[in-house]
Amino acid sequence: MFPIKWISLVLFGVLLGVVQILHACPFCRPVKTTFTEDINAADVAVLAELTHRPERPDPDEGEIPAADIIDSYKTTFRIKKIYRGAEHVKIGQEVTAIYTGDTGVGSLCLLRGVQPDQLQWAPPIVLSPRAQRYVEEVLKLPEEGPARLTFFQDYLEDSDPTLQGDAFDEFARADYKALGEIKDAIDHQRLLDWINDPEVTPSNRRLYFTMLSVCGQPNDKKRLEAMIVSGDENQLKGLDSLIACYLTLAGPDGLPLIEEQFLRGGNFWDPEYVHTYAAIMALRFHGQESTVIPKDRLLSALRIVLDRPQLADLVIPDLARWKDWKSMERLVQMFKDSGKKSSWVRVPIINYLRACPLPEAKEQLELLADIDPDAIRRATTFFPFATKSGQSSKKDGEANTTKEPDTVKPKKEDSQSGNAQK
Repeated sequence: MFPIKWISLVLFGVLLGVVQILHACPFCRPVKTTFTEDINAADVAVLAELTHRPERPDPDEGEIPAADIIDSYKTTFRIKKIYRGAEHVKIGQEVTAIYTGDTGVGSLCLLRGVQPDQLQWAPPIVLSPRAQRYVEEVLKLPEEGPARLTFFQDYLEDSDPTLQGDAFDEFARADYKALGEIKDAIDHQRLLDWINDPEVTPSNRRLYFTMLSVCGQPNDKKRLEAMIVSGDENQLKGLDSLIACYLTLAGPDGLPLIEEQFLRGGNFWDPEYVHTYAAIMALRFHGQESTVIPKDRLLSALRIVLDRPQLADLVIPDLARWKDWKSMERLVQMFKDSGKKSSWVRVPIINYLRACPLPEAKEQLELLADIDPDAIRRATTFFPFATKSGQSSKKDGEANTTKEPDTVKPKKEDSQSGNAQK
């Protein structure tokens, strides 16, 4: 059963020419394509009733020919409604699709097909009557705009995981500006209830903090502060989005708390790696999506991480992307002071200098090449697109905004390529 299911999924993905879609929500990762995307990518999309499912061979009967296994999954469906591609199929038509599930005869499924001349069907999606109504309502929505997101808001914690997941993925693909457009339609109290619900997933909690950042009220700042200083990992779930939300409401005055809690190390205690990384992600968000905090103030917060050399490579690409050339002298000295156990920091420093348009940067590169020519080679090999405009390439800049750290701090000495190990 398992191989057939995944073979059919892969084949359909190839037929559709599916490519990975970059999500727009800064802290949310789409889990899968949405109903809308699946239907729009198909030549034909229909609601069909399962009318016949062959008996499946008994695995205890010994070796079964592959052709017999495939035939046992060829399920017959009768088309009840046509959502897309009415010129290729008709109501009442029977079609055959590979189905590996266990739903019974009479069940309704969403079928999507490509290649109209010889339709190839994706794995059917079983729809409850409620899910059927949901899909049909979704197909009536505008392609973008406030009305679309407002509709999905009501399904974000739905009891049906299929609907809940689809609604989340719709939000995960919406940009931050789109959230601002539904500010007045967001149910503030319900949002707080979801944030405080221990059963809510970290991914959804990230989304809810991002939504709260556009509709937050004065009392929310104190609530978020209490979470940030709690030390309770349950309260800190989705920390990157929590910090970003807090800073949106608190502005520059909120940065000292974040610096002390998550960025600044000490002689006897350093913040957890995952917490520091989350704080950096939040600062990146504000540097790229918001104007609440001046860029210079964000940079001063990021420079604090340079005091923790084992984590400095996390922020060096940001310093380059935001053209913080004031840090050049400090980074060059860090390069010179680094040894075998901290050599990973050298590649991002090289890339910082490659991005810097100042003539001093070229001079420093020549000097550092004499100290460690291998670092130069690694930087140009792994990051060939560093520019002189001060904007890092996606490899040494933007890509970091979508990554999450492991729960265990990585062993830096195991890597030779700077940020590549994160």
